[in-house]
Amino acid sequence: MNTDRLDRWLFDSFRPTARGLAAYRIAYALFVLLLIDPGHSPYFNFHPLAGLPDSFFLPPPGPMQLFSGFPPRWFFAGLHLLLDLSLVALLFGYRTRLASWMTGLLFLIGFGFLFSAGKINHVILFVLLPWVMSFSNWGAAWSLDARLGRARPTVEGWPLALLALLTGFAMFTAGFTKLLGGWLDPATQATRGHWLKQYFVVGRQDLLADLVTAPLPAGLWELMDWGTVLLEIGLLPAVLVPGLFRMLLSLMVLFHLGTALLFNITFVQNLIVYAAFLNWDRVATRFPRIRLSPRPAFVLIPLLGLAFYFFGSPLRRLDALATFSSDLSLTELLANITAALVVLGLALSRARHLLRRPLPLTPPAAGAYRRARRALAVVLVLYAALVGTHAGEFWPMSVFPMFSRAGQPWTRAVVRALEATEPVRWDTLQAPATLPGRPFPLNTTALDPVDLINFVTHPEPWDARRRQTLQQLFGPELEGRRLLVLQVQGAPSAEGVQLRYVPILVLTADTVQVHPALQP
Repeated sequence: MNTDRLDRWLFDSFRPTARGLAAYRIAYALFVLLLIDPGHSPYFNFHPLAGLPDSFFLPPPGPMQLFSGFPPRWFFAGLHLLLDLSLVALLFGYRTRLASWMTGLLFLIGFGFLFSAGKINHVILFVLLPWVMSFSNWGAAWSLDARLGRARPTVEGWPLALLALLTGFAMFTAGFTKLLGGWLDPATQATRGHWLKQYFVVGRQDLLADLVTAPLPAGLWELMDWGTVLLEIGLLPAVLVPGLFRMLLSLMVLFHLGTALLFNITFVQNLIVYAAFLNWDRVATRFPRIRLSPRPAFVLIPLLGLAFYFFGSPLRRLDALATFSSDLSLTELLANITAALVVLGLALSRARHLLRRPLPLTPPAAGAYRRARRALAVVLVLYAALVGTHAGEFWPMSVFPMFSRAGQPWTRAVVRALEATEPVRWDTLQAPATLPGRPFPLNTTALDPVDLINFVTHPEPWDARRRQTLQQLFGPELEGRRLLVLQVQGAPSAEGVQLRYVPILVLTADTVQVHPALQP
């Protein structure tokens, strides 16, 4: 790709208008305040980190290693308050660029401490979004900045091209590591294996999850494996063809609805990232011109910020209408369904348009597809070389780490509920069928299996404070129960995956009995 072609792709692929970007800015702020609900929803609430002991603080490589533990509660309270105020300022378009950078920075700090507890979620695109869009001048219209004459009238389209590239790389790092991990092997069904783990180990058994126990044909499972890998890999070369990129993003929206219904896992924060590539100019034309009066807006910004800080999103009240055994929420499920309906509606509208006026494949379009195929081949070769020389890690941008250690040994925690009279055995076990007691789902607590195993295997004495902390983390679920916590060690072998179950401790509401070998 020569310089002229690169310039055309970067600056001409997406040509938003000031009103279109303003509509997306307002939609983004409302989406985060009403659906993400920072400070109140489980995955975007950083307050509980203040109550964790410093032994839980295991930061990944990066600036979080400058800290020795979690900050106090007032720190996270201030972070959430500033975050709500920044989002409301972004909604009204007040100091838009500063509000955008503050939003991204505060999310980055919060997730930095959250990820230091062990569990890393896929939110990097969501965090980078306000930073990237701040360069588009999305406060040029329908904003206090525009009303006060602070915003220049011109807007930029290249941040959308950059966001598309980041999205493509993020999905590519997920898809290519699946490819290296054998997802295309017809002898195995990776989707079904992942599904079975979520169903039986994690306890995600809501909505359509029971289908995993149905005798579905192997070809259908293979179709899921191949479809997932090709969709995630295909987004990166599709960046060069905006129409194709939008089509694959539409499929990603349907894919996320499928994971919500079948796996009970939602990636609701990704929906607003994909929404950046909707035709917001068309949306903006359906709304009357918005004229903001500065005086009442300056009063509303702090009032709304405080209201969201203290009371959260009113939409969260919908979650009480339906309860799930998994950590799925009704609000997130409805967001996925709404996004899928929007995609299907746009697809039907586009189909009607094409049926009325069939469009042949023009020479420029054919050339674009050829260039996309060549780009895909080059990217695959470069990526294979980088991954092959760096032990499965794509070192320039390892965004999605879930599958980046494919084929490597792993460690997790399993909790079993023992009967009151059942004896405790400290022997290492080899098969799930030999485990004592009954499965205890961790989704009834605030614990994640990764965080739990990091805590119980941390090399520090099991003093009274550490035992009490563990009991507090399980909370009321300990009442009337004896829980056995085991370390599960998995490693690939010639026969498949070799498992070892090592008992760590037995936990009740009053006592913590630790494995004799771990006693000081």
